Amino acid sequence: MALYKGHVKFNLLIALPLLLAGIYFCIKPTYPFIVTFGVVFTYCTLFMNPDLDLANQIRLFSIRGLLTLPFRSYAKLFSHRGLSHNLLLGSLTRILWLSGWALLGFVIYFKAFPTKKSLLSLYYSYQPYIFYGLAAICLADWCHLLLDRKELKR
Repeated sequence: MALYKGHVKFNLLIALPLLLAGIYFCIKPTYPFIVTFGVVFTYCTLFMNPDLDLANQIRLFSIRGLLTLPFRSYAKLFSHRGLSHNLLLGSLTRILWLSGWALLGFVIYFKAFPTKKSLLSLYYSYQPYIFYGLAAICLADWCHLLLDRKELKR
């Protein structure tokens, strides 16, 4: 199994430039979409990777510890190399987990659940950004899992 620094180096120095070049030459998105993809990919590599099932082992009072704060309870529910390392469901579990925390923050701040109309309006307004963000999350996870599989075969 590759260590955290190995995953970060692989994802940010090899996978991200290759993916950005591939997206740029194949899809030809506008600059804001490329930035969205790059920022989300970087965030997911550093703070929202499949190894968040070990978030309780990260020192809380550090930048990495604070940015993984929503996932401390996630680490108690999911065992290491379990569902969080599943190719399809792993990304989905973390997306839903973070969405749940965002919804809780929304409810606390506005003291009400968002309406279906407001959620759909938000979705339609930012649909391309959401697509690039979700693609970045999945691809960052898959690069992490690819490196894990390569290390396991050794």
